[in-house]
Amino acid sequence: MSKYLNYPNLGLLILRIFLGICVLYHGLFKLKFGIEPVASLLINAKIPSFLSYFVYLGEILAPVMIIFGIYTRFASIMLIATSCTILYVAYMDKLFAVTNFGGLVPEIVYLYLGASLCLLFCGGGKFSIKND
Repeated sequence: MSKYLNYPNLGLLILRIFLGICVLYHGLFKLKFGIEPVASLLINAKIPSFLSYFVYLGEILAPVMIIFGIYTRFASIMLIATSCTILYVAYMDKLFAVTNFGGLVPEIVYLYLGASLCLLFCGGGKFSIKND
């Protein structure tokens, strides 16, 4: 049975597609409704609000690059930076807080961070447009 399940390049493709789509939806939402909430979170964290425009790199450009496998490692670094920024500005006081359902409050950000780290170390795999 294991010989049918040993396709790491297919696994990386699936990881890239699902991670990219999930993050891209966040970026498209911000593209449609604006980044004012992001800017206010940055201001509250004493970070200049003009840096909120980098959300478009981390949540639109990086996921598209990840989905298609275009410099996946570089794109994963952008997503790692975005995830760390989100953890800092939105969840710093509840990094390990637990919800009423037993999950971590920022668990989706941790999942994005973990998947991005996997892509950083593994690359995009054989089914990539441009390997790095």
